[in-house]
Amino acid sequence: MTAARRFTAYKWACGLGAAVVQSLIYFTIGNTHMVRSTELLRTRFDDAIPFLPATSWFYLPVYAAIFIIAIAGFRTRTYFNRALGGVFLILGLGLAGHLMIRAEYPRPVLTAPFKSVSEVFMAWVQGVDPPGNVFPSLHVAHTSSLALILYAENKRLGRVVIVLAALLALSTLTTKQHFIADVLCGFALAALSRLVMLRGVAAPPPQSATRPPQEV
Repeated sequence: MTAARRFTAYKWACGLGAAVVQSLIYFTIGNTHMVRSTELLRTRFDDAIPFLPATSWFYLPVYAAIFIIAIAGFRTRTYFNRALGGVFLILGLGLAGHLMIRAEYPRPVLTAPFKSVSEVFMAWVQGVDPPGNVFPSLHVAHTSSLALILYAENKRLGRVVIVLAALLALSTLTTKQHFIADVLCGFALAALSRLVMLRGVAAPPPQSATRPPQEV
């Protein structure tokens, strides 16, 4: 097996493994019975944001897409490993926030009959995504961190992922999955992850379209 194929196999094994671990922990805490407040983080600005079920397509599908793009897009082992470390750094800090800040979004729950396919999908999202894992938004923190670290290595692809991450962040508000405070804290965690994970990392070498991924 060539170095490029070994690196590709390594990325997918580690990336998908991290996604499984993160999901198991996230859903375990989210489905654990706790007394949670719907008013702790709620503001009039949250109430002013419209509920737009159509934006649910940016919430989960784009979340998964960013992870897939990041796994496929990293070109060096160094940057991939730092991004992977960022996932676990955010997971640890984020889950601590979920346990300490026991907030819950008072979601407008959708029930049949539904008016559109988007409402059907939004109702499904509400059924699988626990309402209690809100502060901070791991959706925002993980995707923004991956976007920033990917941008440091691959500017062109990084710009695309930054735009996708921004659309996802907006969707967490318009789907009423998160408070504004959750999103802001998610951005802060992403910035912290980039700062910590890229400390001391040299700028990536120029990469032509024909060169295989580097294991550095």
